[in-house]
Parts: sequence; C-alpha cells; structure tokens
Amino acid sequence: MKKYFILLFFILLVSTGCFDYTELNDMAIVSGISLDYEENGYHVGFEILNTVSKDDNQNQPKVYLVEGYGTSISEAFSDATLEVAKYPYLAHLKTLIIDEEIAENHVKDIIDFLIRDNHVRNIFYLALARDTSALTILKNTDANNPVVSTAVAKLIDSNIFSDNIAANLNYEQFVTNIIDPRKDTYVSSLEIENGVIKLGPLAIFSGYNMQTYLTSEESVTFNAMQGEAKEMHFQVPCPNDPENFVVLTSFNKPKSGIEIEEQTVKISTEIETRIVENHCTMNFKEVETYESIQEAVEKDLKESMKNLMEKLIANDSDILKIKQVYYQKYKMDKDFKGLDYNYDAKVIINRNGLIFEVEE
Repeated sequence: MKKYFILLFFILLVSTGCFDYTELNDMAIVSGISLDYEENGYHVGFEILNTVSKDDNQNQPKVYLVEGYGTSISEAFSDATLEVAKYPYLAHLKTLIIDEEIAENHVKDIIDFLIRDNHVRNIFYLALARDTSALTILKNTDANNPVVSTAVAKLIDSNIFSDNIAANLNYEQFVTNIIDPRKDTYVSSLEIENGVIKLGPLAIFSGYNMQTYLTSEESVTFNAMQGEAKEMHFQVPCPNDPENFVVLTSFNKPKSGIEIEEQTVKISTEIETRIVENHCTMNFKEVETYESIQEAVEKDLKESMKNLMEKLIANDSDILKIKQVYYQKYKMDKDFKGLDYNYDAKVIINRNGLIFEVEE
C-alpha cells in the first residue's frame, strides 16, 4: 500500500509539471501594453515576449507587437488577440502606457476593466505618454532596449535614486490613492527626445482625472517633501559673488513630515548634502562659509516647496495627502485648499566627515 501511494504521488507530480509547461507554451506572455483613445474608441497594443527557442530561429526578435481596436477596452483587447494564436498572459506585465486623453477622462474605465481580470498582478508601472501616443512609445525599440516595457520599468527604478522625477509607486498604489477620497495620485510621464525614450515630469491627478504636469524641479521637490528623493542637486549663487555658483547634492533620503495644528499645516524636510562643485572664492576652512551656503539652499528649497503647494492647490490635487493627515488627527474632513501653510527646510552640509549646521 505504501509503494502504491508513492507511485501515485510521483505520477501526479510529473503529470502536473507537464500540464503547466504545456499551458505556458500556449500563452502569449504580454510584457507591455499601450492604450490610446482615438475616435471614440480604444486602440491597444500588446508587446509580447517571443518564446521561440533560439535554436529554432536565431534571427527572431525578442518581442513582437499586436494591435486591437474597440469601443470598449475589453473589445480592443479581444480584437488584439485575433492576431495571435495564443491566450494573452498578463501576469508578467511590466508596464502599462496610456495617452493623455485616457489620463484626463478614462482612467476609471481602466481600473474597472483590470480589477475584473484575476490574472493581472498589480505591481506593474503605469506611465503616461506625453505629447505622443502610447503606442509610439511602445514601438520605440532599439538595439539597447529591445523590450520597451522592461526598459521603461528600469528607467523609472533607476531614476527614483538619481534625478528623482519619477513616481515611486506601482499600479496597485496608484489605484489605492485614486479611489481614496482623502488622497490624490500622480504618475510618471514618458517623452521621446531625438528618437529616445526619456522620463518626463510627474502628472498630477484630482480624483480620476489628470490635471497638469509638474515641472522637473517641482517633481523633485515633491519627492523631497514626501521623503522619497534620495539624491537631489542644488545650485545656488555664491553668497559673496552672485555671478558664480556652488553645487550640492544630497546622499540620503530626506527626513520629511507634515504637522497640522487647527488651521495651520507645517511641512518640513531635512536634507544632508555635500558640495560637489565649487566656483566660489570663499574660505572653505571656515564654518561661516558653510553656514552662508546652507542658508542659501534652505531659502531656495522653501521657495520651491511654497510654489509647488500653490500649484497643487490651484489644481485641486492633494498628492501630499493633507486631507488624510487632517482626518487622522481630528476625525473630520477638511478641504486642504482652505488651510494655512508654513514651510521648514533644514540643510546639513557634510564636509570631510565633519557636519556643520545652523539651528533656526
């Protein structure tokens, strides 16, 4: 009897493995999706990984593209599958790229459609095609980036730790923000410059509708205000010579926070920096030199924080989650546009292992 059960277990194990392998071969693995809204309908593109063995054909490209059209997203998806003899498999989706028309008016349709598909893992990146179609982005392959969806995902990942204009959130986090009445959301944008895909600034939303783009500087400031900007760059005029400048860069994520006391909101950030480029004729052996530069950076950062907040208020976009913080403290809802805002920026300059700072 024991031998019988062992033999049965072995047969089930082997047959199950073969079943999964066969099913996977029957699927078209979709790595990237583009979605455009054209003439009252949807135009979808699937970037599908080529699973043909290299031994079968050495010249096969890594991916191939199929397109579909429909008055609804489901119809467009179904139309695209007519070009492939396999079932579209979305569990390995890396990037979903949408155009500006969808971002402005049809995001709710995407969320409603994808939430019904149990095969989609919501950890992919959502990106917005700026001043071009989503399909144009998805088709923009080259020898260095043969799989656009993977290249875009890597571009966002690496940018989070360098220029800091990308959104450090995946599709699941995007949806979590957008369906919460006390939050608004944002998304990374993509541009094509001289035939190359590059990251653009963040696009901000009010509810389900995209409102406008931040500038690159505003995108970095936003990431600093929420404590996500690991590496920021500051260029300020020399205190003793405004014609020249000094460049500083941060090397840790900022310590940022939001405090609310009745009608007043205090947004603070503390950033550790080092000087990476100097054109000032000052004595850098004196603490006063670092104090004056530090004050200049703090003034510049405070002004950037203020300008960004004014833009968010003008576009009714609470991406800093002020309403949520207010509700958590007072257990009541408050329009973030009617509050008073103060800004506190503290910059610490590290010099050869020594830290100089000014207490305000």
